[in-house]
Amino acid sequence: MALDLKKKLARLGSPQAPASGAGAPRTALGGALDVPHSDEPARALQSLEPPHSSPHDAKQERISMLRELIAKKHAEMEKRRLERLAAAPPPEPLPGVLEETPSGPLHRVARYLEPAHCHGRTPIAGALTVSSKSLAALALDDSLADLDLRRVLFLDTETTGLSGGTGTLPFLVGLAWFEDESLCLEQLLLRKPGEERPMLERLAMRMANASALCTYNGKSFDWPLLRTRAVMNRVPVPAPTAHLDLLHCARRVFGPRLKEVRLVQMEAEVLGLRREHDIDGAEIPMRFWDFVRGADGSRLTPVIEHNANDLVALAALVVALAERWDGVLPHHAPEDRLAVAKVAYRYGDHPRALERARDAADAGGAAHVTAQALVLGAQAARKTDDRRVEEAMWLEALEHAQGSERARVHLALAKLYEHELHDFDRALDHLSKAEEAEDASAIAKRKARLEKKRARASLPPVPKKRRAPRKPRPAPATPGETDAAAVDARSTSSMS
Repeated sequence: MALDLKKKLARLGSPQAPASGAGAPRTALGGALDVPHSDEPARALQSLEPPHSSPHDAKQERISMLRELIAKKHAEMEKRRLERLAAAPPPEPLPGVLEETPSGPLHRVARYLEPAHCHGRTPIAGALTVSSKSLAALALDDSLADLDLRRVLFLDTETTGLSGGTGTLPFLVGLAWFEDESLCLEQLLLRKPGEERPMLERLAMRMANASALCTYNGKSFDWPLLRTRAVMNRVPVPAPTAHLDLLHCARRVFGPRLKEVRLVQMEAEVLGLRREHDIDGAEIPMRFWDFVRGADGSRLTPVIEHNANDLVALAALVVALAERWDGVLPHHAPEDRLAVAKVAYRYGDHPRALERARDAADAGGAAHVTAQALVLGAQAARKTDDRRVEEAMWLEALEHAQGSERARVHLALAKLYEHELHDFDRALDHLSKAEEAEDASAIAKRKARLEKKRARASLPPVPKKRRAPRKPRPAPATPGETDAAAVDARSTSSMS
């Protein structure tokens, strides 16, 4: 068996080219194909097999040679790793300062932004002039109508995961609020697990002085996670008196156009800011654990910068949302104007819904956007009892509607002419084109009712019989008047 293996290895290691026989590759003309032959594998095999040794010794020598090759490869890899480390920038300290509190150390990063600071093309100080009623309408939450925007606390966290369970740590809590017209940023960093209590106590202190929380998906993630961590660390954190979650507002206003409403997407498409060299959110948990295991502060510097940008974006997004509610600017997309009209209609502000729907229809957007805006405007006009405006918007919507939407517009016009304007001929005309909007039985029933109404309307009016005027009855006498009349009657009879 060992001899056969040796012969096979010798055959494999033979440097001779295959003969041009039956097994050799041939060209289409029948000649042997000249294939280049490399003898490196054969040499490697020959080098691993000593010429004069027993099979056992040959095996051991081959193993030793392989080990030498592996060790050489490892040495080359280690050399390249050391070269990369030498070329890397020097270690950086962790940004911020370490404060000593009664509950332990707290690492804090603070900065201030001037009143003239803009996030993209949006001035963040504009958040102080926003009407709280506008935010209440956009959030569909009347508890925000009397909000003091100067005391709003902006909140954003960076965590070790997105599960939100008890094993998820919020290792970076970003806070921001306005002082005068400057935006103050305070970021509380957890250096290692077990130092949460000072961070949560500082959060509780900031929340006690705030009129409301402003977050992005904070109602579903950030605040429930912080509340859970506070309970686990036995830190009493006051519940926010009000909570403005801008994710829901952004989804209502910008979702129909952008489809994706992540905060970085809002920055790029709404605020006009594209972050450069921003860290991917998927890397953030790994960087924190690298720091805990001994990495230098440069691992967390991009995370801190990412969190600070998120906080500033919250203040700028408040300005952008309120701007679209309060008025219309040329750069506002038709889809955004239509979305604001839908929010206003849902909130019950029908005059504003009619105004924004008209703006969306006049913005020159796609045909389906214009048709939807006109339909919504007609419905809002109906709520304001303006039948002529409703009629005009339905008829204009008919020019832009396509497919089955045209049948629904025809049906709405048939109802308007039947019940409000009492033009039964036009109602029947539109009803004949609305067959796709209702089932056949409902159309037939509506048609029969309309024909009866039209027949009654065509009849001459029946004159009403005039009744003879009734004689006025004498007013009943009061008891005093009755006694006086009786005395006069007796005196008259006695004189006669």
